[in-house]
Amino acid sequence: MTSTLGIYATSAALIAVSLLSAFAYAGVPRSSYEALIKSESQELGLYNHTDKVRVLTDVNFKEEVLERNRSILVEFYNSYCGHCRKFAPTYKLLADELYDWRDVVPISAIDCAADENNGICRDYEVMAYPTLRYFGPGYAPSPDNYGIKILTQVPDEIRSLVAEYVAAENKTSNMTSWPDLKPLQAAHTVSTGALFDGLDSLKKFVVIVYEPENTTIGIETALHFVRYPNIAVKRTSNLELAGKYQIDGSRYRIATVSRQGSIVPYGSLHETSLSYKETIESFLKSQHLTEKPPTNDPALTRSSSVIDEHENAKIIEEVRRNKHMVYQADLEMAVRGTLYNEIPKSSHISGEKLLALQRFLGVLENYNPLGSAGRKMIKDLSAYTKRHTQELSGEDFEKELKRLEDEHGGSAFSSKRYIGCIGSKTGLRGFTCSLWQLFHFMTVQAATSDKSEDPLEVLQAMHGYVKHFFGCTECSKHFQEMAMKRNIWNNPTKDEAVLWLWAAHNEVNQRLSGDETDDPKFPKIQFPSTSSCSQCRKDTSHSVPSAASQTPANWDKDHVLQFLKNIHNPEFISRYGVDNHDILPPTLEKMRQKRMISSVFSDMDMGMGMLLYGFCIVMLVVAFKLFAMKKGGYRKKPYAHNLLGKV
Repeated sequence: MTSTLGIYATSAALIAVSLLSAFAYAGVPRSSYEALIKSESQELGLYNHTDKVRVLTDVNFKEEVLERNRSILVEFYNSYCGHCRKFAPTYKLLADELYDWRDVVPISAIDCAADENNGICRDYEVMAYPTLRYFGPGYAPSPDNYGIKILTQVPDEIRSLVAEYVAAENKTSNMTSWPDLKPLQAAHTVSTGALFDGLDSLKKFVVIVYEPENTTIGIETALHFVRYPNIAVKRTSNLELAGKYQIDGSRYRIATVSRQGSIVPYGSLHETSLSYKETIESFLKSQHLTEKPPTNDPALTRSSSVIDEHENAKIIEEVRRNKHMVYQADLEMAVRGTLYNEIPKSSHISGEKLLALQRFLGVLENYNPLGSAGRKMIKDLSAYTKRHTQELSGEDFEKELKRLEDEHGGSAFSSKRYIGCIGSKTGLRGFTCSLWQLFHFMTVQAATSDKSEDPLEVLQAMHGYVKHFFGCTECSKHFQEMAMKRNIWNNPTKDEAVLWLWAAHNEVNQRLSGDETDDPKFPKIQFPSTSSCSQCRKDTSHSVPSAASQTPANWDKDHVLQFLKNIHNPEFISRYGVDNHDILPPTLEKMRQKRMISSVFSDMDMGMGMLLYGFCIVMLVVAFKLFAMKKGGYRKKPYAHNLLGKV
């Protein structure tokens, strides 16, 4: 009776798992997969072809920064960094305002979240995001010289600093687009003709602008008109010299001077370079003078994403329908992002940072979600880092990682895109979402296994990783502050470690809810919602959690813990969107399809069945032999009778 009940219970459980797997299981068509990978870097970036930001990559960085006879402003950013996302609209606006300067100092950006840019971001020792650096003409990288770092993110201050740096450069003969930014000299005011000395014959007008002391308005204004072949802009802070052109510094701050000697003063609405620009543009329009024709800039005309928007919408619909589902693809993307992008960007890994790396790889080795090839690769990589007791470079780490992946046939990962962590818009969710999922997954795996007795194993690895390797500087700072405030080191059991991370994640969600980085289709809530786990809340009167329902007293932690263990159970991880199922361990559903009996009966049942099967075979053989012997005896009797009869 007990055995039968056990069989029925096992069968019921397996059927339930099979139904859930069937519900969640589907494959993303491979038709657009190759195109997807090809455009992956563009999809990740915060800037596209509609912006005036010049996009740099490992392909064009050297040419744009080192081989051009002009300056360049570069933003080193990380597309999943919340602070970078907040700064992006400001940088786009700055690029738009300074687009006139592009022949002298284009505004550009490089995404350090793209794997192919690892070497550049590592070589230029980018330690925080976003980082702004100015590179002058003729710049050559050298130790301790990685460009001039701009420490402000205020547009007016950035504009002024860049103008100062440009004006300080020494113009050489091969810098054909470089304007003359030197202040107006007394010799220029002797006569109108003297003002045009040294200018080419195309110049019909010289525009004099008054630049108050300790400002860069004149330099900025001159840069706005670099592309106009028929005018030259001169600046002066000397009111005596400016007065010769009817500039008084208050009512009139601008004057135009023609080759024929005609002088016309102008006022401006505001004392800013943009206001000066509007005034001068009105004059040029009246004279029918225009800038030189624009040239095609490949860095500004990237092709639009080839990702199937219909397919994205389909994935978003699937994820919104199953909001508490954990996806294999996201867990793998987190592992991929940490190993292939974040860690390799460190130029030198030593001391506490090296220990943090070793701890992270140790827990990843124990609790990673990969298939057999991926697990072996992580194990070998962990052993490699442990052999380095003093120092390891990010470049060497990256080389070893790629070597190991090749050694294991390049089959460590089954997916190369986000599913549950997909964003409704570029730059939302993605890696940060998947990293949370990975650490939740690993805390649960640690709590349900006996590989380690240390309840802080995963939390310690997470804390070290976020502190030393996580690409969002502000996020890392916030996490470390929260960890101390919430007593991260005071979790005596593995279950409490699971709940600590859950509560910490909810605190972050509460802080960022409604933030610019919040995805409108996936708003940050207190997880799990009542629709996902009604028993997890003691007060279920609100389907959408309010501030009052976010306090610890309203959670039933026993049910929360069980819920977290259920959704992070490897058997319940959804493989929706996985491209290569063959490299992953077979699911119970697959095992049931291939071996129907093993899905219904336990190992003991199978053993007993095989024993009974063998016993039956033996009994059949014995019965057959007995029957054959009995039949043979009946044949011998008549034969013996006949012989006796003959005798």
